[in-house]
Amino acid sequence: MDAARHDFFRQARTLKHQLGALLAIGLLVSWLMSRVTSRWLELLCMALLLACSLALFVVSARLFTRHHPALSLFNDRLWFRGLREQVVMLRHVSDAQLVESRIAGFTRRSIALRLADGPTDEPEQLLIPLDAVEADPIEVLELIRERAALQREHPPVH
Repeated sequence: MDAARHDFFRQARTLKHQLGALLAIGLLVSWLMSRVTSRWLELLCMALLLACSLALFVVSARLFTRHHPALSLFNDRLWFRGLREQVVMLRHVSDAQLVESRIAGFTRRSIALRLADGPTDEPEQLLIPLDAVEADPIEVLELIRERAALQREHPPVH
């Protein structure tokens, strides 16, 4: 691995726990669906089952690609592979913060990047979720800040 590139991979153990929980929820919802008599409850169970199936697809895709980096930090850019790939040039990053949110009782950590091309531009915010990524969020955040500051100090030569 080159010193100019840091790769962060997904945790297989966390993904397996998520997969097991989704399978258990899907089985519980399908059992409940066979017991209900109301069409509205059956429709609600069907919607929950479809949402669970979508989540199973996403988590199993992450599990099968866990050997590929989820987050790659180069000297000049950040490459994130989530549901879609995102590439951020670090010279546009004006600030980076660690953000924690609670969804259904679970803490979700993300890195919030403020992006602006110039001092007069309206800043844009980009969230990079750190779900099941094998990395210390503080270390990743400091590395992003350090490399972004270095890129702003030394603009690219064309």
